[in-house]
Amino acid sequence: MCDIIWCKKCDTVNYLDPYCFWNWEGKIKCAECGEVYYIHMIMGHMYKGPEPRPGEQPDILPLYADKPYDGYTNFPPGTEGKTRPYNCTPRHIYLGRADQRKFSIRNRPMRAWPQPPSAGIAGSQGFYWDIKKLSPEVWEEYQEKIKRGEVRDW
Repeated sequence: MCDIIWCKKCDTVNYLDPYCFWNWEGKIKCAECGEVYYIHMIMGHMYKGPEPRPGEQPDILPLYADKPYDGYTNFPPGTEGKTRPYNCTPRHIYLGRADQRKFSIRNRPMRAWPQPPSAGIAGSQGFYWDIKKLSPEVWEEYQEKIKRGEVRDW
């Protein structure tokens, strides 16, 4: 959820990032016409404003803006002089590749790694999965885990 400032001068909708504007007081600039608006937000609610403040310098730019009556005209985050960049990218752990695990937390074999090309139509085994035949190295490792008593039911 985010709040907006709908510029009455140029019909541009300026979107505010809720995290930055949760408790915020200051001036924000319209992305299209440059009109400056004063707002005061408390706990995510617009307490005061938006009030036009012509001639004053803005404190911050909107995150995103568009013109709903002009079709697809918009100002994505990071447009020079119009919007500010979006710095809330996902953490590095969410940008990598998925973990490929061979065994579950109970040390039972899982099918969460690349399967051999002989896995059938489109690489799927359906409901039947012969681990001993298709992945002999995982089968051997599974047998070692059974011998060591590391395989649990629950």
